Amino acid sequence: MRASALVLAAAVWCAPAAADDAVAETRVAQWTRLRREKAARTAPPRPGVAERALLAVEQAKRPRLFGLSVAGLRPRVGDIASGSETAAGVRLWHPDIGGSRVDVQASAFYSIRGYEYYDLQAGRLRHLPARSTRDDDVYEMGDVGRVDAGRAIAYGSVRYRHYPETAFCGLGAAARADGRTSFLSQDAVYELVTGYEGRWGAATVRGGLRQAFVGPGTDEDVPTVRILYDDRSAPGLDRQPDLIHLAASVLLDRRDTPGNPHRGGMIAAGAARFDERGGGEFTFNRISGDARAFASLGSPQRVLALRALATADRPDAGARVPFYLQEPLGGSRTLRGFRAFRFRGEKVLLLQAEYRWEAWPALELALFADAGRAYGPGEDFAIRDLESDLGFGVRLKTHDAVIARIDVARGREDTRCVFRLGPSF
Repeated sequence: MRASALVLAAAVWCAPAAADDAVAETRVAQWTRLRREKAARTAPPRPGVAERALLAVEQAKRPRLFGLSVAGLRPRVGDIASGSETAAGVRLWHPDIGGSRVDVQASAFYSIRGYEYYDLQAGRLRHLPARSTRDDDVYEMGDVGRVDAGRAIAYGSVRYRHYPETAFCGLGAAARADGRTSFLSQDAVYELVTGYEGRWGAATVRGGLRQAFVGPGTDEDVPTVRILYDDRSAPGLDRQPDLIHLAASVLLDRRDTPGNPHRGGMIAAGAARFDERGGGEFTFNRISGDARAFASLGSPQRVLALRALATADRPDAGARVPFYLQEPLGGSRTLRGFRAFRFRGEKVLLLQAEYRWEAWPALELALFADAGRAYGPGEDFAIRDLESDLGFGVRLKTHDAVIARIDVARGREDTRCVFRLGPSF
């Protein structure tokens, strides 16, 4: 009896310890299992919206908005022309419609100052072609992107522009700051274009019809053009005939990144013929060239950028060049220390230099100098009496493009500060 009691007491005393050991073993197995499950689904921490945006800016990535497309429609913000201020619009891009190998591109833009721009191209295009707000001429050939593989192009194009506050200060050396006026520049261009575009350049031929109209300007700060000028000082003011034109251009591009170059260069050249339809008063030829060079100074973050641009119009005997077609200087991309369209001429020379320093991938600082001159009828090219300016700029960039910039420039007439979307050159 006494022995049985001792055995029972020992069993009761040992039972809790055995139970605790069983529980302890179960918890160890449980935590081991949980650790294994967690290791199987490990993932790096997911940054929030604000952190992702800051990382994208720091790494100079292209904003997602740039690639936004809804049923082929792409909302865009940009500049239509010098003096237009910011414009909002939309681009339509539909490649290979129905497998027909026909591409369609169209755009519509309207600025806060009432400028309008519309265009349509259909045929064999390159992928989302660069939108040209000027004349698809040599002046803008250096602004196009680069295609990865060569391809032939052939398409029809229609473009309409309505610029109600285009400035005119006179032609050549006679242009004065107090002679600033404004006029309505309105035109429609119908063209057929063919050529070839490859990784290192392009060659195009185009021909078509240009219809133009000049009317009173709507800028309330300056008089309309007819107050200060007549058809002699502004050829084509009384009559704007239809012009049939034929143009050819070629581009050789060896820049490392066309939208944000650090080394290399490009050369573009073009020739065009403008024939008055049913007459000869405004028949002329035009030749033009644009050369740009970029060199890294010790590192890709420091770049010297140089540019030389020249155009020359030669009217037929007894003919004149319409003032609204003569090349301008002044504004955010040429002589930045002068107002837009400050100078015009049958011949134009422009020289530009910039020292660019990337403080970080998305931010660039620049020092620049511009020099140029517009030559009136009878004036020959001469590198003397050039208008000039000096300035500095701040640019917001991605790895392959300049998104926006602020340039401050001082010329002999004024100090100007401009905010523009896109590169200087």
